[in-house]
Amino acid sequence: MEENLFSAAGVADPMNLEEYMSIVESLLFAAGDAVKRKDLQQILKLTEEDLEKVLDAYEKALSHKGRGLRLLRLEHRVQLGTKDQHAPYLKALLGVNDRQSLSKGSLECLAIIAFKQPVTRVEVDEIRGVNSDYVLQKLQEKGLIKAVGRKDAPGRPKLYGTTDDFLIQFGFTSLKEMKAEHVLSEKFVAMDVQKKALEKEDIELFTEE
Repeated sequence: MEENLFSAAGVADPMNLEEYMSIVESLLFAAGDAVKRKDLQQILKLTEEDLEKVLDAYEKALSHKGRGLRLLRLEHRVQLGTKDQHAPYLKALLGVNDRQSLSKGSLECLAIIAFKQPVTRVEVDEIRGVNSDYVLQKLQEKGLIKAVGRKDAPGRPKLYGTTDDFLIQFGFTSLKEMKAEHVLSEKFVAMDVQKKALEKEDIELFTEE
C-alpha cells in the first residue's frame, strides 16, 4: 500500500496513511469500546479493503516496543486494548484480585454457551446436570455472556450467547477461530448426543398411532 490509499487508482486524496491511522486512533480512544468496522468505513469514507489496510498499518505501529496499546480485531468490530505484559500494573491500579478467577462451574457454563450458542438456561442445566441460574447471573455481571434473544418455545426462555469481552479475555478474534482451535469437552459432547437421542425417541413415541 502506498502512502496515499487512492494513489493506485489515480485518485487524489487529501489525507495520507498516517492521518487515517491517527483518526482511527482518536475514534477508538473516544469510543472506549469496540467500534463496528462498517461505522469506521462510513466515517472515513473508505472501502472495506482500504480500511483493512489502515488497520494493518496501525496494528503494526502499535506492535513496536514502547507502545502500551494493541489493536483488538474482532469479527466485525475493532477496539483498543492494553498489552498482556502490562496486566499486573493494570490490576494494581484497578484493585483486581488474581483470586477472582472463574469457578469450575462458570467455566463449564461458559464453554457450553460458547460452543452451542444461542442456548437457553434449561439446555445448559441439562448438559451440566445442575441448576445454572446463579452461574449465568455471575457470567452476565462479568460481561462474558448476554441474552441474545428468546427461543420460540413455551414460556419463550432467554437465549444466551458470548460477548466481545469473552473473545478479548480469552484471546480470540472470532467464534470461528475459537472453535477451530478448541474442541468441546468429550463429556459435554457425549451428554449432548444422549440428550438429542432422547429427544428423538420422545418425538417418535409421540407420533406413534
